[in-house]
Amino acid sequence: MEVGSGGAALDLLSREASVDLVMLDFAMPGMNGMDLARQMQSKFPTLPFVFVTGYVDNSALEEIGDARIIKKPFVGDELAIKVQAALNEGGHRSRGKVVPLSR
Repeated sequence: MEVGSGGAALDLLSREASVDLVMLDFAMPGMNGMDLARQMQSKFPTLPFVFVTGYVDNSALEEIGDARIIKKPFVGDELAIKVQAALNEGGHRSRGKVVPLSR
């Protein structure tokens, strides 16, 4: 599933219980990815997410930690490794659906 903004992602997540992982970017319409991540953590605390971003200012994503940040361009198996780690976090069982947020 794909949505075009942070607000649309929150709407989708409130309706769709089968989402396993959210992939988001820092730069998005309506709200930045960090704001969306904070709201997701509040409303959906067990839902794993990762940032896939080319954003350079690491201090803006500092509270997320490197384990949830995949920098573009991807290096080797970094995408697969970090997505798998996010899915395994807290014993989350993958059901095969991923929500990428696009610009």
